[in-house]
Amino acid sequence: MYKYEPSKHNFSPFLIHWRRRDRREPIKDATVAARSPVLLNDTMHLFLAIVLSASLAVAEGGYVSPRFIVRHRSSGRCYAYADWWSWGHHYEKFRADNCPNAAELEWHQKEGHWGYLKVVGTAGHCLNPFGGWAHPGDNTAIFPHPNCYNSALFAINQEKGFIKHSGGKYVHPYPYNGEMPSWHSDTMIHGGTFSNMQFDFLNRNLQKVQVIPNPSVAGDWVKISCWGHVGPGSLSYTFKAGYSKTESSTLTNSWEMTIEVAKKVITASVTYSGSYSTSYESQWTQEREITRTVTVTVAGTICLWQWQYVFEQFNDKYVFKPMIMQETRSDVKPTNIPRNTK
Repeated sequence: MYKYEPSKHNFSPFLIHWRRRDRREPIKDATVAARSPVLLNDTMHLFLAIVLSASLAVAEGGYVSPRFIVRHRSSGRCYAYADWWSWGHHYEKFRADNCPNAAELEWHQKEGHWGYLKVVGTAGHCLNPFGGWAHPGDNTAIFPHPNCYNSALFAINQEKGFIKHSGGKYVHPYPYNGEMPSWHSDTMIHGGTFSNMQFDFLNRNLQKVQVIPNPSVAGDWVKISCWGHVGPGSLSYTFKAGYSKTESSTLTNSWEMTIEVAKKVITASVTYSGSYSTSYESQWTQEREITRTVTVTVAGTICLWQWQYVFEQFNDKYVFKPMIMQETRSDVKPTNIPRNTK
């Protein structure tokens, strides 16, 4: 087993130290601790074992991505895993290298769109900001760690090529905003997004890997306003257009869905493929209110409906409300799907 030894500095482009724990030191493991009190009866032992097994199942039951390597987009330099022992210390690095030496990673979904980046072949070591801080400062280096703490949660925006830390900042190469990462340098946490901190996620043959699967999509008509027994004239109504999101995670800023993903999912859908409009690209903005008027020429009941999409993944949700309206003469919801809209 290993014990983490903190450093005085957030960032070091060189080494991280791990010390082998003394074999005589008590192991503070939940399983062992559950068995240690002599007064526990067999029933309590069984109860604790069931609870522990259930908690492990929940922790490990999320989505696991295909294996992939990380390549810096602007330079083409990949990242490799290296470790060695020296004078009783264990050193681990995730460093810039040639692509044939690149380490494979897996993204293990944990909470919403946050997950662990585990290094394949290391018995589950996770990439973690140095020091294990939940909100690491700028220039904090990222190293493999034997344990996966909450500070090791990352979200991947594959379309933009960004890797975001749960503290709100992003993964960057070293040096900061450099076109070419220094040889054997670490990745690091830093605020801001630039073209020089974009990454590609590839397989060993340098072909693109879809790390995060496509979300599900459903479309439907939603009632905006309905008036009964109205005469000829004009009616004013207000509706919302754009996207809004809700997140299952207790963390924030996790799922950053783009119009490119929305287009891919809608056009790939057997049900909704013909409903995508190029006008959506200009409408894909934060939700806002719009007021319009409708002209009534024939007295009676009139209802207005808006077409909306709901995208869901990992219990997170995006609702997109384009400016596609339909008028009906009753409050019965339309069943048609808009096609070939412009």
